[in-house]
Amino acid sequence: MYSIIRHILYPVREQKVFFVFLFLMSCVVIPIMCYATEAFPKPFVFSFPIFDCYLLTLVAFCLGRIRLSWILWIVCVLLLGGEVFSMLCYQSPYSMTVLQLILETNGREATEFLAGHGVANQLLMSSVITLCVLLVSMLAVEFFKNKIRTWMSTVMTTLLFLSACTQGYSYFRLWQAYTANVTTTIAENKYMPLRNSPFVRFLYGHALNVVSTRELGELVKTVNQTEVEGCTYRSPIILLLIGESYNKYHSPLYDSKARQTTPNLCRLHEQNNLIIYDDAISPYNVTSKTFRHMFSTYYPGCGRQWVDCTLFPAVFRKAGYRVWFVTNQFAGEDNNKDHHGHAGGTIFNQAELRKLQFSDMNTEATRYDMELLEQLPDADTLAAQPSLLIFHMIGQHEDYRERYPAEYDYFTADSINNPYTDARGRQIVAEYDNATLYNDAVVGALLEKYSNQDVVAIYFADHGEEIYDWRNSCYRTNSDMMTPEIAQYQYEIPLLFYVSDTYKMNHPELIEEIQNSRHKPFIATLLPFMLFHLAGIDHADYNPSLDILSPLYDETRPRIIRDDVYYDEIKQKN
Repeated sequence: MYSIIRHILYPVREQKVFFVFLFLMSCVVIPIMCYATEAFPKPFVFSFPIFDCYLLTLVAFCLGRIRLSWILWIVCVLLLGGEVFSMLCYQSPYSMTVLQLILETNGREATEFLAGHGVANQLLMSSVITLCVLLVSMLAVEFFKNKIRTWMSTVMTTLLFLSACTQGYSYFRLWQAYTANVTTTIAENKYMPLRNSPFVRFLYGHALNVVSTRELGELVKTVNQTEVEGCTYRSPIILLLIGESYNKYHSPLYDSKARQTTPNLCRLHEQNNLIIYDDAISPYNVTSKTFRHMFSTYYPGCGRQWVDCTLFPAVFRKAGYRVWFVTNQFAGEDNNKDHHGHAGGTIFNQAELRKLQFSDMNTEATRYDMELLEQLPDADTLAAQPSLLIFHMIGQHEDYRERYPAEYDYFTADSINNPYTDARGRQIVAEYDNATLYNDAVVGALLEKYSNQDVVAIYFADHGEEIYDWRNSCYRTNSDMMTPEIAQYQYEIPLLFYVSDTYKMNHPELIEEIQNSRHKPFIATLLPFMLFHLAGIDHADYNPSLDILSPLYDETRPRIIRDDVYYDEIKQKN
């Protein structure tokens, strides 16, 4: 029996430091995760990664025979250190969302992110933790090298066996995930593997992104089959303005105590050209996921898969609208890339989907959103035929100080009175408000460009942003933790209707419908149905109970965020 144990543990003896390092790093993230989520682990969870560590040690042992084990060392150091960084930065271990953020980040965003406030500290801290664990591993191996007893080997083998049984189930679920056709099935809890080690968490997140790519082919088929029964073109020009990372409580439109960051929008509101909706939320706090659902006629409970639901820009094109898409985030990306299909950039830039959705799309991004206005069609061109113009800004995306030119450096840290953070945090708040002030100038200039036309514009953001509003925390979290405050600041979004004087004169019935709907609960998932109403499009997917402008709108429908959280229930706890 002991001979069998010796043979089983031989790779571990040969790669002792590597095994101990893997195990300790797998355990390190657990208390960090528990601290972030305010939960406490059961002691046995620390044993789960043992089998994963053993398998990797076995690979390292084999590679060591040809002196290539250093390759695996580098991969594992980066992988495990990366999850520690993810926990420090996003309050989340490896997940589909975290991997999505990595996959869809371009050079511009990566540079800004690494140069951002606090990121360098988090990167340094995760590096220090990784090096400390490596040092502890070497010291532990040196200390225990002559103290290993038979009973310790037996205990180790027993734990290894128990871990193998547990992880075997996880590997089976991983195989199911990689071979699935749609993400909505494998993302359900009953199909998830036990994400009890960083290796399983990483592979599961990767599997979901792989499958999401597979979905694109089915989506192309669905969009190709889109049919429109008819269209009245009752709104000849529709502008859809999509902001980024907008905390609405940093605008006096939603909070009378906020600094004046939206003078142009406030002026339009005073002139009765702006209608404010006060109960709008986003289904996710990540751009890619929000866009995936916002541009699709899919909604929770529809009884179909996401790939079986069409995209609303394609419906507008089939209806006879000219669809313009001008973006400051996805322009210039590889139109043939086919990875991370959940990402908004893939939905827009995948060659076939782009042709089906857009008549015109810009190819160059600009540093500031105001410069993007130069790529918009002039007013006469837009009015030449029914038009839907989608203007997607970089808005208040971190790093905030990179979102506005020097002349908009108006607010300073000294003017910020915030009890939840220090001087560095107050500087971040000031920079965010400056970015919001500049965003207001961009939106104001765009609306002014088309103000003499028969135009209705909808302005909203992809998600909110936390800016030291109730705790010492900034940006967004991707952990499983959900509180009323997180729901409020990270998921609530502004929703504004701009109507030109001509539009008010020509469409009094629509104006009344827009006015009467401003206090109704809304989630961005339902955007397509509102747009179909404004355009007068008769489409098979249109459902008046999902159309906030319709008198048949169902205000009692649950608003689900992050796939499984009932927003209104969370808010009631506040």
